[in-house]
Amino acid sequence: ANPLRGWRRWGASRAAQEKEGEKTSAGAAPWKGVKPKPLAICIGLGLLVRFLIPVPAGVSTQAWSMLSIFVATIGGIVTGPLPPPGVALCGLTLGVLTGTLTFAQGMAAFTDEVIWLVVLAFFFARGFAKTGLGDRIAFNVVRAVGGTTLGLAYGLNAAEAVVAAGMPSSAARSAGIFFPIATSVAKASGSDPAKGTEKRTGRFLV
Repeated sequence: ANPLRGWRRWGASRAAQEKEGEKTSAGAAPWKGVKPKPLAICIGLGLLVRFLIPVPAGVSTQAWSMLSIFVATIGGIVTGPLPPPGVALCGLTLGVLTGTLTFAQGMAAFTDEVIWLVVLAFFFARGFAKTGLGDRIAFNVVRAVGGTTLGLAYGLNAAEAVVAAGMPSSAARSAGIFFPIATSVAKASGSDPAKGTEKRTGRFLV
């Protein structure tokens, strides 16, 4: 099948979907703040572990306090008084404020380059989808080498080889740049999981 077929129709449907998504986002209910009952449950779990359960022999008070904060954080993620990132940040803040963790220990994970690599990959992917840059690049790729499915694959591989000179991490290239582009190319070629056609060009490219 010719990958160029149907890309104009897909572009029009994509624009309609984005317009509908903007209407949905505009009409979404505003955040109503912390939920009191789940908050009381997760705080109660932490206080129960810290003050009502005896500290086992061989376990320091600091370690037991860390366990109570951990239990309260897990309880907060399960019950949902805040979104999970907010619950995790509250747990980290509580650990530092109570002296259970030093500031350096609490921030140690945020200095890991792997964490930031993953975060930036998500930012890139979201940016490609939000701005439509992935779609524009995909249409240019289809126009240049889209005569055959094999040509699309060669075009994407050649582009990745060029980008590899400035971005050595294969994980960052794949997740942050080329997966959104490959997804857009597949959809422009008529291969869309939402329509049950993912086994066409999309499976070959991805």
